Amino acid sequence: MKISHLLVESINPKVTLMDILEKFLPFIVEEYQLPSLPKITLEQKIHDATQPTFGRYADGDHAIDLAILNRHPLDILRTLAHELVHYKQDIEGRINQDSGETGSNIENEANELAGIAMRHFNKQHPEFFSILPVLQSK
Repeated sequence: MKISHLLVESINPKVTLMDILEKFLPFIVEEYQLPSLPKITLEQKIHDATQPTFGRYADGDHAIDLAILNRHPLDILRTLAHELVHYKQDIEGRINQDSGETGSNIENEANELAGIAMRHFNKQHPEFFSILPVLQSK
């Protein structure tokens, strides 16, 4: 399914989640000094029997899944920023089987760096606060 079928235009019909991602991705590549981006899949919801989640990083596969339905675009970006920290940790060889545990150094680093990155991005783009959440198209 094409992602455009999942999206309904927001308060400003000229600005879509894809437009915001086009601004965010170059920003976050520079912010984190990433050599590349992993595969990023946008989904309505993520079904995970182990832990409810809005995003996940598959180490080894270099792939990120993001849930977008009923979420504000900046919240989606914050999840993406978090998962991209895990991507960077993985390519640096720092991910292990316990890395995703709540309170682990790896997880705490992802939370911290994502929060910092979003503050920088939001300062550059305060206009995105007025966008409505991503809704399912009819």
